[in-house]
Amino acid sequence: MQERAKQSVLSKSIIVLVGALLMGFLWRVRGTHGWGSSWGLLNAGIIFILFITAAIGDRKKLNFAWTALTSLSFMITVPAWGTLLNQITGVLNLDEGFAYISPWSGVFMMLCLGFGVASVFGVMLGRGFSNKRWKFHHIIILVAVFFAAYYLAMATVSHWILKLVQPESVTVFVDELRKVGIDDSAYEAFMKHFDNDSWAKKFTVEALGRTSVAGRNYFQEIMTISSAVSAVAVLLTTRFIIKDKRAALTGTVTCVAFAIAITVSDLFFYFGNGGYHMLQGNLLPENFAPWSLWEYFTGFIAGGIITAFLVNLKPQDDFCEIAFGKLPEKVANIGTFLLGFIGMIGITVVRPVLERFDNSDNMIIYTVIAVVATIVIVAVLAKKFGIALQEISYDKFCTYALPCFVLYTFTAYMFIGCAEYQNFMDLGSFHNILVTVSFALITIWSAVKIVKSSK
Repeated sequence: MQERAKQSVLSKSIIVLVGALLMGFLWRVRGTHGWGSSWGLLNAGIIFILFITAAIGDRKKLNFAWTALTSLSFMITVPAWGTLLNQITGVLNLDEGFAYISPWSGVFMMLCLGFGVASVFGVMLGRGFSNKRWKFHHIIILVAVFFAAYYLAMATVSHWILKLVQPESVTVFVDELRKVGIDDSAYEAFMKHFDNDSWAKKFTVEALGRTSVAGRNYFQEIMTISSAVSAVAVLLTTRFIIKDKRAALTGTVTCVAFAIAITVSDLFFYFGNGGYHMLQGNLLPENFAPWSLWEYFTGFIAGGIITAFLVNLKPQDDFCEIAFGKLPEKVANIGTFLLGFIGMIGITVVRPVLERFDNSDNMIIYTVIAVVATIVIVAVLAKKFGIALQEISYDKFCTYALPCFVLYTFTAYMFIGCAEYQNFMDLGSFHNILVTVSFALITIWSAVKIVKSSK
């Protein structure tokens, strides 16, 4: 019994490590020269859930349609972060010079950024391990609360929080407004161009011949704080309105995991940009790219924390969801086909080609090839396992599908795309070494899992 317990601990530790490696791999891939911001989150969500299902085992609540829905939910919460990453040094970069700020205000912004990045996804992921029977209106409530709280916070409390935590951002934005003859306060200017950060970037172009970092920063910080506020609203809604304790707890762990991960990993920017007030020069080795390493370790830390939480959950009752159970079988199967085969497999195969051959003369040719390949893959899988994968256990499908998705993702990241997107040409960079090692170890784990499954 003691030996089995030790093996259980060892097995769980390996799963946690693989979960960390996988999310690090996926978060880096979705980043610089990657899949694109929100589309990359869809890819990360799909593959991470395939892994979790393969690692933990079969549950009726972890199925094809719900994997697609959960992954799609990852796309709606992604905020912008372009101006936030250097703030940990105590410096706010501007078009002309810079402004000193408290480094702790930069830490606060990163915590808000991480906490808000995956709230709905975390709740939807936790739903798969709870004993609460979800209905369609629960999903509608969850998404509606997220957007309502987000936009309400953008119109109200986020401005007060920003002024309290980082007043310098308000001041430099107002200064920028005055330079182009706008007498509005920061709040008034924001409300006149609500949720329009493109205006914030460009409003000084005609007058001063440049974009506005101060305006872009103000808008991004308001949206980041609002994402964190909406995450709190989502978690409270899940706990007290939908009344799913397990989903609310999983969502909270996911939010906290990304808050920790995205903030701790920001230390690469601190050291890469010269430390406090950027006065010490680059303190990182030559092959350490701050942005890329921030991406990888954000995923690595968050993925490890989330996986560790999930593998140690005590099992609860499992059953098919009411949301699909009340639909006629043919309608449910068609819906599952559209969500799973088109929403999951189709987009995951085609999207990297669209992103990495953007503006290429051969983009149409490569896109057609990707679409044809997707149609063939979908046709073969649907014929063999049914249009809703009803002819195979879902955990077995995930066990076999995971290495295929990972292999395609790695191949696309390393070799597919225009010259600047082909990362194999930069294998000396530490982030590409990490991606390659992660790919190898995930593949080995998947191979062992497949061998065990076949027995």
